[in-house]
Amino acid sequence: MVTGESGGGTYHADMTPEHAKRSSGHDAVPFGLVPPHTDYGATVQFIYNTISALNRLSDEAPVRQYVKAEPDAHRAILELSRAVAQAGIRVRDSGQMRNILDEHLKYFSADEIWMFDLAIDVVAMLGTVGGLSSGTRMSVLDKLKLIDEDKAVHSLHWKREVHKAGQGPAEFRGLRAHVPQHKPRG
Repeated sequence: MVTGESGGGTYHADMTPEHAKRSSGHDAVPFGLVPPHTDYGATVQFIYNTISALNRLSDEAPVRQYVKAEPDAHRAILELSRAVAQAGIRVRDSGQMRNILDEHLKYFSADEIWMFDLAIDVVAMLGTVGGLSSGTRMSVLDKLKLIDEDKAVHSLHWKREVHKAGQGPAEFRGLRAHVPQHKPRG
């Protein structure tokens, strides 16, 4: 993570140069999928991979077309990525986890796991649209594979918590109805 010369913006390794430039503050473009200055460094791996993938997708023409055509979904994705990152930061900063490999799901609420599940589905949906650059498609699919291989993600505990959350937080129900559920490979 590097702070921009202007003192604003946070750069993560998976940001494209264009996204990093936009995130530096003054010229933030409204079609990104993650709000500028969102901190998600050193969070549990599936959260980091999910937010990184959304960042990577932000610069792609098909994604820009999607968010332009679906402004309500775009606003919900922005808020979802913010909420997912905040949950990760809350747990990271609480000092409860001994390390990133700690059994991390126990630190999250059912609603937070429900949001993680939806965010992963958004990555899967947007990461497979036609017209993505091959580099972005491969990067996003690699991150999705890592997420799917995480033993906690899609575990019995994960599924129970998603079920326990029911319809999930009200602000994301419209997005949930719009985004197909990702079926992990393997």
